[in-house]
Amino acid sequence: MIARTPRLVPVTSKRLSETRFEAVLSCGMKLVFAPRPGFEKRIAYVVADFGSIDMTWKQNGKATKVPGGIAHFLEHQLFKKASGDLSDQFSRRGAYCNAHTSHTQTAYYFECVQNFEDNLQTLLELALTPYFDRKLVDTERDIIIQEINQYRDHPGWVGYAQLLEAMYVRHPLRVDIAGTEEMVRAISPELLGACHAAWYHPSNLTLIISGDMEPQAVLAAAEAASARFAPTTPAPKILRLLPREPEFVEDKRRERRMFVARPRLLLGFKDPVVRTGNDLARMDLISGVALDALFSRESAAYERLYARGLIGNDFGAGFQAEKGFGYVVIGGETSDPEELLRELIMVLDDARAQGVSAEVIERKRRKFLGTYLRAFNDPETTASAYLGALAQQYDLFDVPDIADRISPQDVNTRIAELFDPNHRAASIILPQARQTTS
Repeated sequence: MIARTPRLVPVTSKRLSETRFEAVLSCGMKLVFAPRPGFEKRIAYVVADFGSIDMTWKQNGKATKVPGGIAHFLEHQLFKKASGDLSDQFSRRGAYCNAHTSHTQTAYYFECVQNFEDNLQTLLELALTPYFDRKLVDTERDIIIQEINQYRDHPGWVGYAQLLEAMYVRHPLRVDIAGTEEMVRAISPELLGACHAAWYHPSNLTLIISGDMEPQAVLAAAEAASARFAPTTPAPKILRLLPREPEFVEDKRRERRMFVARPRLLLGFKDPVVRTGNDLARMDLISGVALDALFSRESAAYERLYARGLIGNDFGAGFQAEKGFGYVVIGGETSDPEELLRELIMVLDDARAQGVSAEVIERKRRKFLGTYLRAFNDPETTASAYLGALAQQYDLFDVPDIADRISPQDVNTRIAELFDPNHRAASIILPQARQTTS
């Protein structure tokens, strides 16, 4: 079989005066290059379509189930090779490197001014060459368990994890991205190897690059680096297996006591409709406009709650969505979680009944478009925007047209549907009760 020579395809948005270049490399990896003339910094991501919720799948008719936290473990472990820690190679060249695992992705990246091609070689070596030495795996396991234990003392993270556990009944979103200590102890070099073989085949990876470079030079560098490290095995056929999540929320309220100075309240709403692509992007935008209208710092609700001391500077409201799920989180530290909960529910119930004015919605829609346009300001924000679009599986250039078609009625309909009390759960962190001595 003769490999085809990869070809760059320009994709242009006349409205944005923006062009990106796409290709499929000979190994099957997808390439997205967004030029940023005039910037010294260059950035590259390699993204695996594999996240924390991917714990059960079928491959060649055989079902596989792995412990929670394995995608995050794999992220840590791939930096370790027989030659040492690859992060040291980036550092010696003056490059910054890092990685992160989300519910649906694992992304590795570097930023540099010089030695781009050498750093790109190292990035693809990191992602494509598995090395799971038992001693190194055991060492990393202890580091991850320490990390998990540290997060147990972080009230913001504990409150967020507690909220997901309350909102979701069967979905693996209930499991922390890093897993639990018990799960991490069950992860072996063999399981890490099985996950890498299934999910890190080049056909399941996307390379996102942004900076001041010539498109053909980027293609040549990516092709050379991937050809050096990519396996010759055929792409595996994988079917994700996810449990059917009920629309309702089973656990309306969860509380925990911790050593905190002030209580914390998070109010969550589960979106019962599974979406992806432009449909998800549209609902993400509509939800963001709705939440900004109701709870941004210039909203009446924010001003009233802040004046009463019920919220502080950390208060926020957002819609988190990736392919296949979406949920709202509202809240922060508070002097009185019960009163804040009542007030937030009152604001949302009123919005469901009365709606938000067309004038406010139009102002928020324009604000969103301004934020979107700023994503093309520099290589970092551009690459991050493409990473987000990849997680939701939509075309970044479609966003302005999607935004143009959003009406006040769309936003108010979304408010009425999304903030259904049947989809609601509350997570409360209270100060540890003081012990009294007799």
